Amino acid sequence: MKKYKTRSITGNLFPLLALTLAIVPQSQADAAKRVTIEQALHYASDVIHILPCVVAAPETYRIASHASAELLQLLPVGSSVKKGQLVAKQDNVYLNQQLELIKTDIESARVAKAFAEDEYNKALMLSKKGLASSSELNKFKLQLDSTSLKMQRLQLEMQTAEIRNKRLNHYAPFDAQVTEVSSEPGAQLSEGQPILRLMSTQNKQLECKLPVLAYQNSVALKNHRFDFNGKPLKLREVSQKLDSTAENLTLYFDHPAKDRRDILVGYRQEVTMAVKADNITRVPYDAVELEGSNYRTWRVNEDGKVERLDVDVLDTVEAYYIVQSTIKPGDQLVVRGQQGLSAGQEVELISRDAPPP
Repeated sequence: MKKYKTRSITGNLFPLLALTLAIVPQSQADAAKRVTIEQALHYASDVIHILPCVVAAPETYRIASHASAELLQLLPVGSSVKKGQLVAKQDNVYLNQQLELIKTDIESARVAKAFAEDEYNKALMLSKKGLASSSELNKFKLQLDSTSLKMQRLQLEMQTAEIRNKRLNHYAPFDAQVTEVSSEPGAQLSEGQPILRLMSTQNKQLECKLPVLAYQNSVALKNHRFDFNGKPLKLREVSQKLDSTAENLTLYFDHPAKDRRDILVGYRQEVTMAVKADNITRVPYDAVELEGSNYRTWRVNEDGKVERLDVDVLDTVEAYYIVQSTIKPGDQLVVRGQQGLSAGQEVELISRDAPPP
């Protein structure tokens, strides 16, 4: 049978590839990606946010029974009261009787203590003469200590009863309005049972919603300027959680009105927030891309290479975003050709205003 010789082409493959690569022009292999750019612009004005707010009364006060006693009177819902005004009253007949009983027990305990002290002193004298044992002396000492402790306990009971007796009359701790009634005259109340609730007529605040997209951090918020009907406001607190929609933070301000009695709780008002910073610029719409929940843009550095930057969008003006970032006025931003870019990639710049080739 005739044998055929096989020829390997492996040895000739690499020279062929090398020759093919050598034919590709070097300029084509290193060609920079062409992108269209536009400059970031200066933004001198403050960024104004209108915050929707509502008047709220954070301080309410619940009045409850301090003892088991009948409720004699209370003010109805809607009643306006001054600080120190009587708003509810309970019967003190039983507490007065209890106080008299405690006083009687205290007097009885005082007599028992005097007797125990006299007996102890007699036993002590006999013990010094050797006529009484130490066990007998200890017995009289125990009786004396017991009567003394009983006196202390009864005195504390009397003080507690006196405090409860005083608190059967309930007074408003501040200027307020009755917003809720939990009982009625003639009811026998137990200790701790609620009677009514008061809402302060002076301690009112503004609770304002701030979109979480306009929030950087609490320190930045302290530097913003807040204004309410031409009056500057001082930010008091920032909520530690988002609202039910997970889109807004709540900012808290003391209401600037001197007399807040006529300001209705639940009334809707507005506060302006002015954001002023050196790192705010105006950038074209198409220079900013949304990736997930983050806004980003491509900037061309001095070496003709691109870098990826995060920006905080504060507002919109015509065809521009107002952003807070490290971008400076005059920086060149990519507005077309972003697809396929990678950080550090060299690019060929085409101005948006340049005529088409």
